Amino acid sequence: MTHAPYRGAAPALADVAGGQVPAMMVDLAAGAGFIKGGKVRALAVANATRLPQLPDVPTFAELGFKNVEAAALVGLVVPAATPADAVNALNKQVVAAINAPDVHKKLIDFGVEPVGNTPAQFAELLKGENARWHKLIRDLNITLD
Repeated sequence: MTHAPYRGAAPALADVAGGQVPAMMVDLAAGAGFIKGGKVRALAVANATRLPQLPDVPTFAELGFKNVEAAALVGLVVPAATPADAVNALNKQVVAAINAPDVHKKLIDFGVEPVGNTPAQFAELLKGENARWHKLIRDLNITLD
């Protein structure tokens, strides 16, 4: 495969649907409409388990490609100098909204796995993901310019 940079998922999905590009990796939130509309076909999910939104689509591991897992991490950020009490108050409100049953369901239906954790837990997740990707890049001997 050859990497083809695009300015967003929508134009890339349009080119896959139109046959100009043979395949792409896309998160469910961006690709769901194209998949459900029959414009593109999901071949595999880059998740440890099958997605409830696409129960008939196997994981890469099921197809024999181990350790192919990817997720679009989305988080709320504020300026670094924001006082801790303001960060904690905002976090409390965001977590409450994420856990509201109607919002939670809409996020899942949209293809997002809702997680309402603390700022420290999110920072730790980002640190771990950064280390994991750097290891993968080293293991694959990829040079980033």
